[in-house]
Amino acid sequence: MNIRYCLLILIYVFFAAEAEAQNEASTWYFGDNAGLSFNGDTPTSLLNGRLQTVEGSTSISDRNGNLLFYTDGITVYNRNHSPMRNGDNLKGNVSSTQSAIVVPRPGNPSRYYIFTVDKPDYYLSAEDPLEGVNYSEVDMTLDSGRGAIIPGRKNIHLVTYNPSDPIENEFKSSEKISAVIGGDCVSYWVVTQFTNKFYSFRVSSEGVENAPVISAFSENFPPIINEIEVNITAGGYLKISPDGKKMAAAFSNSSLQNSGMGGSKKNGKVFLYDFDDLTGKVSNAQLLLENSYPYGVEFSPESTKVYVTANIFRENDVLDRSELYQFDLASPGIANSRTIIHSSRNVAGALQLAPDGRIYRAGYPTDDGGYLNHNFLSVINEPENAGANVNYAHNVVDVSPNDVKLGLPPFVQSLFRNNFEAANFCLGEPTEFSTSGDNYDAVEWDFGDGNLSSEENPSHTYSAPGSYTVSLTKSVNNIPQDPVCKEITIIGIPEAAQDYILTQCDTDGNPDDGLTGFNLQLARDYLTGNNNGISVLFYETERDATLDNLNREGLTDLYHNTSPNQELVAKVTGLDAECTTLTKIQLRTTAGVNIDAGTASGCDLGNGAAEFNLGNIAEDLRTELNLEESVSLTFHKTEDDAVLGANPLPNFYNAEAGTIYVKAYQEDVCYGYGSLNLEIQSFPNFQQNNILELCSSEFPLHLGKDLVLENPEDFSFEWNTGETTATIEINEPGNYNLNIINNSFGCGRTINFNVEELDAPEITNIQIDNNGAVSDVSIIANSNSSNLMFSLGNIDGPYQSSPDFRNIAGGRHTVYVRAENSCEIIAEEFTVFGFPNFFTPNNDGYNDRWKPYDLDNPEFTIRHIYIFDRYGKLLTQLNPDGAGWDGNFQGRAMPSDDYWFNIVFEDGTEIKGHFSLKRSN
Repeated sequence: MNIRYCLLILIYVFFAAEAEAQNEASTWYFGDNAGLSFNGDTPTSLLNGRLQTVEGSTSISDRNGNLLFYTDGITVYNRNHSPMRNGDNLKGNVSSTQSAIVVPRPGNPSRYYIFTVDKPDYYLSAEDPLEGVNYSEVDMTLDSGRGAIIPGRKNIHLVTYNPSDPIENEFKSSEKISAVIGGDCVSYWVVTQFTNKFYSFRVSSEGVENAPVISAFSENFPPIINEIEVNITAGGYLKISPDGKKMAAAFSNSSLQNSGMGGSKKNGKVFLYDFDDLTGKVSNAQLLLENSYPYGVEFSPESTKVYVTANIFRENDVLDRSELYQFDLASPGIANSRTIIHSSRNVAGALQLAPDGRIYRAGYPTDDGGYLNHNFLSVINEPENAGANVNYAHNVVDVSPNDVKLGLPPFVQSLFRNNFEAANFCLGEPTEFSTSGDNYDAVEWDFGDGNLSSEENPSHTYSAPGSYTVSLTKSVNNIPQDPVCKEITIIGIPEAAQDYILTQCDTDGNPDDGLTGFNLQLARDYLTGNNNGISVLFYETERDATLDNLNREGLTDLYHNTSPNQELVAKVTGLDAECTTLTKIQLRTTAGVNIDAGTASGCDLGNGAAEFNLGNIAEDLRTELNLEESVSLTFHKTEDDAVLGANPLPNFYNAEAGTIYVKAYQEDVCYGYGSLNLEIQSFPNFQQNNILELCSSEFPLHLGKDLVLENPEDFSFEWNTGETTATIEINEPGNYNLNIINNSFGCGRTINFNVEELDAPEITNIQIDNNGAVSDVSIIANSNSSNLMFSLGNIDGPYQSSPDFRNIAGGRHTVYVRAENSCEIIAEEFTVFGFPNFFTPNNDGYNDRWKPYDLDNPEFTIRHIYIFDRYGKLLTQLNPDGAGWDGNFQGRAMPSDDYWFNIVFEDGTEIKGHFSLKRSN
């Protein structure tokens, strides 16, 4: 075997002592303000949650169980239960089953990804389109360790659908997402599902790989989007097993139609799959449950059992009860191992494995209006046991006065699997390792830096900071078992610079008092040596810094000093607070230079706003003000942001007329600040996207000749072909872009031309349906143009939209085909020749012989008529002037069947076809 069970440890992730090995999942927030802490011997209700969510939520803590942040998929709350900086308007939904999940970024111990999943609603609107799956990146070193979503790293879209399919493009996703550590121990898999496909996204130290591993199923998969275009199987949980080998998915419904058992909520299904944690592939779908309305799924800690909650409805979709099922993954027939653990009037809710090894169950009772006010979770106390031995307790975990709803927060599933523990990750100090379990007689450790050990619980001192993959191989009866591995990160805290001076321009109206506002995080890079795994917190006194052992009481980033040249204490630390050093910084003010930025113009985009190229504006200002090259400029929306150097605007900034603010730095020291007025200049209102359909005969074409400018000399022109004239000549189709620039204001507009060449129609087939002396004719043609028109016999028409012509007399004909926007008419000749479709040689005087109909047309003088059977054997050659074939071959009556003919005319042309011989029984 070559199976590797892996668990990732970052600086504060996936610790440590056995009781704390899963503390990253130790704080839950869910439902209406409900919360639980698993940091003690028993779960404790939390009363400080801010969520109000029917279903989706998620959270993450550090390795010591200290809350970092939590979210409902829309708003992220930091450890102080305040909205995280830049943590609003995420694209999840409180009514999405799994609206969000948090995944650490490997090798970057301060970074996390929040993956969000929108609700694929049945009722859509143009104002509120579905957003599908997206992710945002959190940096916990920002905002004095409270964390923030990195600017520009928010709501990054992942494609989990076929963009060219209008229905898939509308819905984009289901409501399912799960995550697990990869088999390489240094990456994660984030898995979601839509239609008949699973999408596995790899998350590594380099980031999220946008190209997913796609696993498609043609069988054993419920329909996803039905005939009335409703995403019917979106709801229900998706979970990967903690060992990364199995996956389960609940599809609450698979049809809106009655199941035949009464009601439409009896069509749900649960499937079990194999998951490959090395490749991300999903395979081997096994149906576990059907004919119900399933919702929650979860695996036991050792991945030996899978549990499912399902609602059971009566006719007319009235809830009768819910049931909790167990399936034994070691059983040869897993579906047949189903055991009912509990049946109740609770609505089936989420199932979630916890750090204490128990599985907790959400849902609310439906009796006596209790669904409005339910304060209890249920729990599976011993989920590895079989059947009734799981020690299930119903409605026993009290979260009063807050309410449980349907959802519970999902986590990276491998958090709940223990193999060995590690502690102490500070550079220069021994890192301690210990095994778990007792079923082995020898061990071998590989510390990931070339050093080995056969001690049962060794310690090892690393010589350099960085990430190391540590593996442990146990031997049983002298047979090496599959290795298990973890990635650990050794943190080297830099020797913080002493006597650092943070200088800020004095902007509070009294430039001589030495008091103003400071952005403390401007000192961070200097103090940490640009190490993203290090956090800096600031305090007014050393005592404050020392007492804040949880790193929760640091000053806010935006601080107003209380005395000239005030000193603050900076705590440089890993986010786990184990590796720490203290230093001091001094806050000093300078008068600063007034940056008289004046006015910048932008061209009207047609909606009352303009695009301003702040990069070009900065360069112009540098020249106008004769600033040294060492002076850098940033622009900000508010004066406070400019003073503090916070939230700089992007180089290309769309805005209405108004004022923005500029700040100047010289070698990271405040140089000055000022304001910039933005004004909008009118611009010719050209259609920006133009689609031109041309025939080949219309080339060459002069693009730009229809763009009318009153004073063309005031504009510059830049084509994507490199030409700089107002018009260009093109000889082939393609995409052409023209950038028109107002020379006075430096702004402009881009005009797009998509030139398409129209193909001439093509006649692919002419179908002739013989009706005796006359025939029906259908013309099969195609084109990249629309609205084909057809004429028979005359190129000048009349033309008809139907390709069908009825009752066409025998003879040679010409059909003409054109498109309404096509320049070319296609013609093709065809011949209609009449013949009976069948004959009945029974000597009753009707249809006793077969021969073609006579044509009063000298062009159609027949030379030969040949008759063949279906196998191509020549049966007879008929005399064109004779009575016809009587259905016999060499004196023997031929059976009822289809027969084929070949007619050769005097001019050498041929007609082939078939007819039927029918005999009475």
